[in-house]
Amino acid sequence: MIQISSDDPVFDAADSDPSVAPSDDFYQFANGGWLESNPVPPEYGAWGSAHEVHVRNEAILCDLLEAAARPDSFDDSVEGKVGAYYRSGMNTDQIEANGLSPIEPWLDRIEGLESIDDVRDLVVDFHRIGVGVLFTIGVLPDFDDPTMNLVYIGQGGLGLPDRDYYLREDEQSRELLSAYRTHIENMFDLAGLDAGKISVEQVLGIERAIADASYTNVQMRDVDLITNKRDTTAVSRLMPGFNLGVYLSSIGAGNEPMINLDNVGLYPVLNTMLEETPLADWKAYFTWHLIRATASALPETLEEEAFEFYGRTLGGQQKQKDRWKRILAAGSEDIGQLISELYVAENFTPDAKRRMEELVDHLLVAMRDRLETLPWMGEATRSEALSKLEGFGYKIGYPDEWLDYTGLEIRPDEWMSNRIAANRFEFDRQIAKLGQPVDPHEWSMAPHVVNAYYHPLRNEIVFPAGMLQPPFFTEDADDPVNYGAIGSVIGHEITHGFDDQGSKFDASGQMRNWWTDDDRAEFEIRAQVIVDQFNSFEVQDGLNVNGELTLGENIADLGGLKIAYAAMLSARDDRDATEICGLSPGQRFYLAYARAWRQNYTHEYLRLLVNSDPHSPSHFRCTGPLSNLESFAEAFDIPDDAPSMRAEDDRVEVW
Repeated sequence: MIQISSDDPVFDAADSDPSVAPSDDFYQFANGGWLESNPVPPEYGAWGSAHEVHVRNEAILCDLLEAAARPDSFDDSVEGKVGAYYRSGMNTDQIEANGLSPIEPWLDRIEGLESIDDVRDLVVDFHRIGVGVLFTIGVLPDFDDPTMNLVYIGQGGLGLPDRDYYLREDEQSRELLSAYRTHIENMFDLAGLDAGKISVEQVLGIERAIADASYTNVQMRDVDLITNKRDTTAVSRLMPGFNLGVYLSSIGAGNEPMINLDNVGLYPVLNTMLEETPLADWKAYFTWHLIRATASALPETLEEEAFEFYGRTLGGQQKQKDRWKRILAAGSEDIGQLISELYVAENFTPDAKRRMEELVDHLLVAMRDRLETLPWMGEATRSEALSKLEGFGYKIGYPDEWLDYTGLEIRPDEWMSNRIAANRFEFDRQIAKLGQPVDPHEWSMAPHVVNAYYHPLRNEIVFPAGMLQPPFFTEDADDPVNYGAIGSVIGHEITHGFDDQGSKFDASGQMRNWWTDDDRAEFEIRAQVIVDQFNSFEVQDGLNVNGELTLGENIADLGGLKIAYAAMLSARDDRDATEICGLSPGQRFYLAYARAWRQNYTHEYLRLLVNSDPHSPSHFRCTGPLSNLESFAEAFDIPDDAPSMRAEDDRVEVW
């Protein structure tokens, strides 16, 4: 029987469950002890390895923020801006004294709306300050020419995380919608709004109509469906009453020759709604979204009520996080690179960056070897795939050039103003990219965040410093452990370049079909097997994983494991070929993978995740891919008919 030794330098024997055999449930075997002794803390909806890393980072960042906030006055330096921001958020006496006064000019403006032109002008200003109404707008590389930037207009404008919450008829969905209705009523009441002038049904009527015209989460993953360029004249014709062309001019995008729309059919619906729905209803809708977007900077009663619905009801949290953590989370959104600049100065070593570069290089070589020998792919497609891999870029730790926040004024006593100013600064910064070449140095994530990503329009993988620590990355751990943990993450991000979405972009980031018809058809057949496998996993009674929604992540998990394992085999030295505390390299690799994704969930958060998150729940992120891997079966001597494995004919490999 395989057991974790109490002398193991990496794995804690108490974290495993030796009563369960790896062949029965590997996730439980590897993590059962930890899962039992680590229930979800009251202030979280889920708790896992990434949360443990996040909490360690929070403690480091807390010290940095507290130190930055100590001076009596604040200059325009990184420390000065961060300190002023943090002090303003922690000044609850001032926030309570301000009451609703920071948003009263906006409430007055909503009350004074008289025409669609007024509505359009309000939407312009709301979008600039981060109030998400009607639709979204952003700037990204052009999918036809990734060296230049393009305006992307997308669906949005809802207060619930997914359009299906408004449209499902099952009991739990109806209960949630009822709770949402009560929440809006409570927020209106706490804000002292006249119930005779404004009602929740006005809000829900508009949001339900927007939801009905919106794409599903699965449809929004279809890059062919959501890439629809139009010139500004054609865009304006979609919303003639609202005049989308004037909107674009007002935000500074009026000279753009082309705009991308994700859901072309939505915008005529919005236009009809604006022309036919009573203005009083729109006033209720805009009022609600203003209050919802600014609740974190309003008095405690409103912030607490926002938590009651979004944190407790939707996410299963039992209490709010401490205020300093909430201010840090807001800062990560508003001034993320300023905070990260303080973080990496003391918490990311050159040796860690060098070791990560070695791992990434090894994984890229393993992927190249895999592409060169992939049996189901023809030579024409293989050549294109290898070209794409050759064009991969990667960023590790933090940017070579930090974002310049010159012009962003942060005041130590104006929390709401600071949040609005930061949103306006970022919106204007994005719009200023138009007509300019894409900046190759730009990051899409703050470097202190515990995450990683692949960007298809840049064809690059990015690993922020915040994630590069145990259990994902351990500088002094044996290679199998690092390849199983951070190596599988690197492989995961590389494989995203070849999943159902990434495979539609080429080496330059251009959206282009580089597949032969036969090879694409074979890819789709294999992808459908993964969809079917994950559709069969039951998460809660009557609730299964959505195999279509999670397809890209599941392809990336499976492919990432295969190339990480291959990289481990090619990179290890004689020392790594031997057992450590009774565990072979293969066993240590897969235990490290399982440990990285261990996680407990509240009932509510798990349901939210399954309905809206493209990642599968952790148990199935572990057992789903492993059930297809011969190397896993060999490492733990698992027979083909064991619960942890699929019959050989039922297994699938894509990459």
